[in-house]
Amino acid sequence: MVPKTLAQWLQYVEALHPAQIELGLERVRAVACELGLQPPGFAPAPRSIIVAGTNGKGSTCMFTEALLRDAGLRVGSTLSPHLHRFNERIRIDGEPLGDAALSHAFSRVEAARGDVPLTYFEYSALVALDCFRRAGVDAAILEVGLGGRLDAFNLVSADVAAITSIGLDHQEYLGDDLEGIGREKAGVMRQGQRVILGERVTQSVVEHAATLGCNVRRAGHDFHIHKNYEGWEYRGAAGRFEGLPWGRLAPENCVLAIEIASCFVQLDDTVVRAALREASLEGRFDARSFQGRLLLLDVAHNPAGACFLRRQIDTRYPGRRFSVLLGMLADKDPAGVVEALAPVAERWICVPTQGDRGLSSEALAARLPAELKPVAAADAPTALNLALSSSALEDGILAVGSFNLVEQAIDCLESATHLDPTPRDMA
Repeated sequence: MVPKTLAQWLQYVEALHPAQIELGLERVRAVACELGLQPPGFAPAPRSIIVAGTNGKGSTCMFTEALLRDAGLRVGSTLSPHLHRFNERIRIDGEPLGDAALSHAFSRVEAARGDVPLTYFEYSALVALDCFRRAGVDAAILEVGLGGRLDAFNLVSADVAAITSIGLDHQEYLGDDLEGIGREKAGVMRQGQRVILGERVTQSVVEHAATLGCNVRRAGHDFHIHKNYEGWEYRGAAGRFEGLPWGRLAPENCVLAIEIASCFVQLDDTVVRAALREASLEGRFDARSFQGRLLLLDVAHNPAGACFLRRQIDTRYPGRRFSVLLGMLADKDPAGVVEALAPVAERWICVPTQGDRGLSSEALAARLPAELKPVAAADAPTALNLALSSSALEDGILAVGSFNLVEQAIDCLESATHLDPTPRDMA
C-alpha cells in the first residue's frame, strides 16, 4: 500500500531501514541528486547555516530563526528530535509544516530513492531540503542530528557553520575521545567558511578551522557575554547590547545566534529584544508555574548538558533546591548527570522511559548512588505527585534526563486531573 497520510509515511519509513542511524553520505547523496538537490552549487536557500555540537544546537537554531525573521527574512529551520509531533522538525517562518506538505515531500523522496535504503533521519533531511527549496525561503537553518562529517545535512556547503559545544554523547557512534568527537563535528566546515564557535569546543575543532582557513569567531575570545540575576549583555561583531532581559533560551546560545545572524543582516537592539520576547523551545530550560511551584523542564541527557543546566540554575535561581524527576535512556550516563545536578538536588525520583532504548525506573534507580536514596515511581504522574507532596513550597521541581521524560511531564501538565494539588511543607 502506498502511504497517503503523514502517519502512514512515518510508519513506512521507520520500517524501511533496520537501523535508526547509519552514518555515511553515499546513499543520501545519490537520492539528493535524483531530487535535484545536489548539482554543483546547490543550496537550500540563498543563505544557509549548519549547526553542529553536542548540546545547545536547538536553542541556537531557534534564536537564529527569530533574529532573521525579525530582520525581515523568510526562514526555514530544522530541529531534531521532536517532542510531540514529527512536524516540529521542519519549520517555515516559525511554524511547523502541515501534514499535507510533509506527505507530498515524502512521496517525492520515495519516488527519487528507487531501491536505495534510507534511514528515518536521512528521509527527514531530504524532506526538509526539498520543502525549503519549494517554499523559496531566504535562509535555511540546519540542525545536525549527531556527529557532523557524515550527517545527512552535510550534503549542504553552508555559508556559515556553527559548533555549539563538544561533550560526550552518542559514544557508540562517535567514540569516547573528546578531541575525536570534535574532529567529527568539525566535518561540517568548508574551506574559507565563516565559522562561529561556542566557548566549550575542543582544540581539534579550532585546529580544523585553522587548517581550512575559516573566518572564525569564538565565544569568550571574539565575542562575549556577561550575566547576572537580572539579565545579560552581549559584545561582539553585531555591536553591544546591554541590559537584555532573560528570555526563554540560554544566553550562551543566544550570543552564538547573534553572531550567526549578523553574518547576513544588520542587527540592532530592537531586533534582539523582539527575538528574546518571541523565541522559545519547549523543554529547554522551560520554566513553568504549577501548583504554586517552579517547574523546570529540560531535555539535558548527558553530563555536559547537565552541567550547563546547573550553571543556568545557579544564575537564575541561586540557592533554590529541586526535587528531580529523572528519566533516562538505557545508553546514557545517569551517574554523570546526577553528579552534575547534585548541588541543586534535594531528592531524586526516577521515572520510566519508553521505547526500544527505554529504562525502567527501578533499573535507573539501581544505577544511581545508593546514598541518594532514589525513589522509583511507576509513571510520570506518580513521580510528579511525589515531588509535590514531599517538598517545601519554596522548592522547585526539575524534570530532566531525556526528551521522552519531558514529553511525559508535559502530558501530565496538560491532564492535571491526575495530580494531587496539595503539597506538604517539609521544612
